[in-house]
Amino acid sequence: MGMFRGQGATEYLVLLAVVLIVALVSVALLGFFPGMASDARITQSQSYWRGQARPFAIIENSMTGTTGTLVIQNMEANGPYTITASGLGVGIAACTNTTAFTFGAGQTQTITLASCTAGTSGAVYDLGVNISYTTPNGVTSKEYGTKNMIGKYV
Repeated sequence: MGMFRGQGATEYLVLLAVVLIVALVSVALLGFFPGMASDARITQSQSYWRGQARPFAIIENSMTGTTGTLVIQNMEANGPYTITASGLGVGIAACTNTTAFTFGAGQTQTITLASCTAGTSGAVYDLGVNISYTTPNGVTSKEYGTKNMIGKYV
């Protein structure tokens, strides 16, 4: 009977070592793929702006140098909606367009934004969206969205 005294403590230490090794391997793998986190954020942003944003959905977006491009669609069944100003970012990082665009029901248009903050190719941008518009009833409003526009510079 005296030969098995330390067996429980030894089994406990072995199991603890296995759990620690698995945890270290998991952390190492997560740190090894840092690009996956930004890609997941980009996918979530695009999904939101393509399907959940109202009254305007942003179907495509890109940033090249100091120019941004947004493909915007009126998601409402009525119109015309008129975008009076649009922009990405806040303050010094903001890029804007003050040209008015009129959208019929379901219509899509491409808007070019100027004076954007330049980024290096492949770098991630994370900018707030600001769209000022007038409804068919003449009510002036703004669309901000709950998610930022996230993507990679081209």
